[in-house]
Amino acid sequence: MDQRTLDSVNRGDRLEGIFLVEGANLKTARNGKFFIQLTLRDHTAGMKAVRWESSQEEFRELDRNPFVRVQGRVEEYQGNLQSIIDSLEPVSASAAGLKAAEFLPRTPCDIEALERELEERVVSIKNESIRKLVVTVLARPGLRDQLRISPAGKSMHHAYIGGLLEHMVSLMNMADMVCDHYRWLDRDVLISGVILHDIAKTAELGIENGFSYTDEGQLLGHIVLCCNWIDEAGREVEDLDSELLLQIQHIVASHHGQLEYGSPKKPMTAEALAMHYIDNLDAKLMGFLELYRSARPGPQDSRFGAHSYMLDVRPFFPRNLDFMGDFQGSPPASSTAPSQQKQSDRVVDGESSSSGDLPF
Repeated sequence: MDQRTLDSVNRGDRLEGIFLVEGANLKTARNGKFFIQLTLRDHTAGMKAVRWESSQEEFRELDRNPFVRVQGRVEEYQGNLQSIIDSLEPVSASAAGLKAAEFLPRTPCDIEALERELEERVVSIKNESIRKLVVTVLARPGLRDQLRISPAGKSMHHAYIGGLLEHMVSLMNMADMVCDHYRWLDRDVLISGVILHDIAKTAELGIENGFSYTDEGQLLGHIVLCCNWIDEAGREVEDLDSELLLQIQHIVASHHGQLEYGSPKKPMTAEALAMHYIDNLDAKLMGFLELYRSARPGPQDSRFGAHSYMLDVRPFFPRNLDFMGDFQGSPPASSTAPSQQKQSDRVVDGESSSSGDLPF
């Protein structure tokens, strides 16, 4: 019998199969015995799990083998489903031919189409020095391959393979709409900030053992890494205005909006403000959508989701949200991009862009 996916199980169901362990902690119960709190994941969802009456050796095995075969049952705890594990057996990835990427969710969007959107927006930057800066950052060794698979976050939003690229394209579409309305904004600065603001998440997050932080991600974070990358690229670009470089770095440094959310600076330019708010909007709406999709049938109040850390509320799902069942990913360019006439005004040197024009 085929293994049931995590998105299909409900309270009272048995849970059996091989899963990826995405984070585990060894704790001590009141009776002095060890237990393990962990997250099980397949390509459809993640689920919190508890292994009671465990041991230090069993926990160390999880560190050596990120895949486990489990048998257990599904219960509900504080409004969320969790698995109580009866038996837990580490599985060798090499012996079983397992790869972490096969257990992780993926963007529903076409990666090649997203890449073309990115290339077209880079080519549309009119300021040659800024365009060269962006191209130089994107040409870092291995970055293009990482961009195809990187998530935009570990759990909050766009937390799936290809999520970072999907998030970037969504923001580029939103930035163009903002610039069409507020025509005094410097589009080149805003678009370059959109493209670069999260680009170092390709180094901050890894997928080898599920979505997890790398050493660089833990010690520096994507904001510091990205500002460093921009600084390095800026030295290679001739005639780059130092103030424009500073404005782009400021967008990166301030895009979280508040110091307590990880930004070393609050937005102090119009383009940085625009960047912060469109980034926040895309993250929160996509986070809301992911909460809606993961909502489980339950009692009368089940139209309220579980409490969301990101939204700081229990989201409510009106019945007229059913149309979202057919919605895939962030809004595609065809539904949100500016008109063809406005786009043509932004093409560089009168030439249209096409995939492969850029050296990254």
